[in-house]
Amino acid sequence: MRIDYVALNVSDLERSRAFYEAVTPMRVVARTQAPLQPFNLLGETQGSFDGYLLEDGSGGDPCQLHLIEWQQPKPRGHASATFFHAGWGKIAFSHVGADEVLDRLKANGIALCNPQIQRQYVSITDHDGVIISFLYNPQRPHPSLFHCVSGPSDPMCTVAFYQRLFGLEYWMASQPAGPLPTSQGPGANEAQWDSHILRGWGDHRFNIDVSKILVPPQTGKPCPDPLNLGIGRIGIEVRDIEAALPLLEQALAGQAFGEARLVG
Repeated sequence: MRIDYVALNVSDLERSRAFYEAVTPMRVVARTQAPLQPFNLLGETQGSFDGYLLEDGSGGDPCQLHLIEWQQPKPRGHASATFFHAGWGKIAFSHVGADEVLDRLKANGIALCNPQIQRQYVSITDHDGVIISFLYNPQRPHPSLFHCVSGPSDPMCTVAFYQRLFGLEYWMASQPAGPLPTSQGPGANEAQWDSHILRGWGDHRFNIDVSKILVPPQTGKPCPDPLNLGIGRIGIEVRDIEAALPLLEQALAGQAFGEARLVG
């Protein structure tokens, strides 16, 4: 039906809530608390967490951010510190003018990742190292959660995977002919990329940006630890989970996507 949420593992829940409410359009709409219980799908025999759900106020059922602080076991690792690292890379919000974004960041003492702003694209990091970008989109009159970046090893393989298993709509591509000055996050001030934007049918507010960075060369591998700090997973809403499960099993059995599998 739609892309429902992006889960962020954070080291300090209240600090992250205050940060995202101060510098992004997201606002808390619900509290989530999981008492000690098995989390077998995440590889934990016993676990508990405390969390918040945040929305951008765009109405209806927008994609949410789910901030999660694991209580047992404690969060592990760290978020990738560069925008060209493979795996879930960053979260982006739309804006209608960079000046307002810059004023808000300055008022909160938030430093920019890149010294020069290119094409009104502003990037920062949160306390755990998650890259957050603000991109210019005059078609949206209000700031909103715009996309989450997936850094693949093979962009078209990843696009086919998301389309076949989750029915996402291919929206557009962005493929500059050569390196361009950029302000997309820490790690480089010039980049070239191969990007493919996917979105849910019907609700076009939130996208998955499948982007392989060509210059500088993409590095690293996605972190397999579901409790690693940073972007942990995304949620897809379906009408009937019992009906969706055999369809996913069938699609995975017939796919040519390497190690993709049903966890449990």
